Amino acid sequence: MKRSNRFVFLPFCVLSQAYQAQGIVKHEWSSSIRPIIELLMNNDINIIQMPCPESSFCGFDKSLIRPPRNIEGYDNNEYKNHCKKLANGVIDMIKPMITNGYEILAILGIWKSPSCSNSLVHTDEGGLIERKGVFMEEITNFLKESNLNIPIIEINKKDVNETIIKLENVIKH
Repeated sequence: MKRSNRFVFLPFCVLSQAYQAQGIVKHEWSSSIRPIIELLMNNDINIIQMPCPESSFCGFDKSLIRPPRNIEGYDNNEYKNHCKKLANGVIDMIKPMITNGYEILAILGIWKSPSCSNSLVHTDEGGLIERKGVFMEEITNFLKESNLNIPIIEINKKDVNETIIKLENVIKH
């Protein structure tokens, strides 16, 4: 049997919802975001789980009980440097894959996440601002520096069907 050469990179919490901050898991998937995983599996797409920058920054022993933070809680040099190292590791995985003929269909993010969003993040004032999460900023920077054109698709957990449609379009092309 021929193995698939197509990949999608996922945020850690898509496969492991338990690693999200307390109170974040509010939707129908208590362990994995099943519709995303099923779509990828049904299309023979390889899944690469990216590291969770928030959990590894806070320490895995505390990650299961950490309170949620908005962008202000992570927008500091120490966390940015942490995310830069992790993002560099992701890009270091992607480069040889592409060189060896593998196809990276997408990198997935989490809408409104202070780390993994690609468009909007929550603020301490209770609003939203247009900007990428800290980890996704670093991923985007490394993609640009490496001249890699890989789409970043955000998962909107309130309307996962919107995400499914976007991901299906990438898979079909």
